[in-house]
Amino acid sequence: MRIKRTAVLILLLSGIVSACAPAAPPVTSTELNVYAFSEYIPEALVAGFENETDVQVNVETYSTNEEMIEGLKNKPGKYDLIVPSDYAVETLIAQKALLPLDLKTIPNYDKIDTAFLSPYFDPYSVNSRRPGAKNEKFSLPYLWGTTGILYDPAMVSEPISSWQDLWRPELAGHIVVLDDSREMMGVALLTLGYNKNETNPARLAEARDKLMELAPGVVAYDTETPEDYLLSGRAWVAVLYNGNAALAERQNPNLVYVLPSEGAGIWFDNMAIPADAPHSDAAIAFMNYVLAPENAALVVKEYPYSTPNIGALEYLQANDAEVYEAYVSSLASNPPQDALLGAVLVKRVNDSAAALYEEYWLEVKSAR
Repeated sequence: MRIKRTAVLILLLSGIVSACAPAAPPVTSTELNVYAFSEYIPEALVAGFENETDVQVNVETYSTNEEMIEGLKNKPGKYDLIVPSDYAVETLIAQKALLPLDLKTIPNYDKIDTAFLSPYFDPYSVNSRRPGAKNEKFSLPYLWGTTGILYDPAMVSEPISSWQDLWRPELAGHIVVLDDSREMMGVALLTLGYNKNETNPARLAEARDKLMELAPGVVAYDTETPEDYLLSGRAWVAVLYNGNAALAERQNPNLVYVLPSEGAGIWFDNMAIPADAPHSDAAIAFMNYVLAPENAALVVKEYPYSTPNIGALEYLQANDAEVYEAYVSSLASNPPQDALLGAVLVKRVNDSAAALYEEYWLEVKSAR
């Protein structure tokens, strides 16, 4: 079964052509401080890099992009490599908080599908000819995916197909949702017929009130392992990321993952280096290491989100047919192009709106 690599062309513009590149430069640092989403960096990946480079890797985790951005502000000069999502990359570029990358020092970037190399939040063209124009690249893709609904059909009387279905009375007390202000406020906004990235305070308040109606029936707000609630029977329905859904499907193939009709979430997570990183040489080496096909395959095998790394898929196809077939046959890991037509990104919003998203989400959680 062939991977539909054109799926994200709906949302991304390709802008890089691969070129021959020299080997990655030597590393002189002895330490690397990684700041990433939890349940995202395989221990074996870290161990392999440490063995190859003699660099000690320290991993600290966060649950949301907002927490990561705040962490960078509170601990300047601490982190060497971060894994921000699309809109967070755009925010950090605007704040001049990221180090421009020299792709010649990251030769394994040519393993990435070119459709992912010039996204709206970090555009770049290797052939730019605009006089005096800056053509800097600040991030490289790590994983991408969708935000949707996973449910147990054995416990749900009618199929679930939309975000609005979450408010069905019979599901109350059996729902787990993400602890993610932008995604969950976005769910409510889409249900109300509004833009997922709404900035109108009155409409944001409506979205808060809509989530307040759902809150009494929510058993947990969990971004790290929401699938555990379905697998244990504590919940019948979950709002979660596609990688968590794919992990759950491995244990219970009868679970159903849905991209809701109002518009599933879609996101792109990336590797980037803070502008004040104390060990940027080690960060560059780690990025290059992660992008090597056998290492990118290790990431997919442990965390089956969608991968932008063509080399990883080719490696799995040749060396681990079972994992490869599970990946390509999964709606969660490998959604077809037509399934993504209505998917909606979280976009950067103005500071006052961003503050309201956080404030209202805290109010929703306190109402449970």
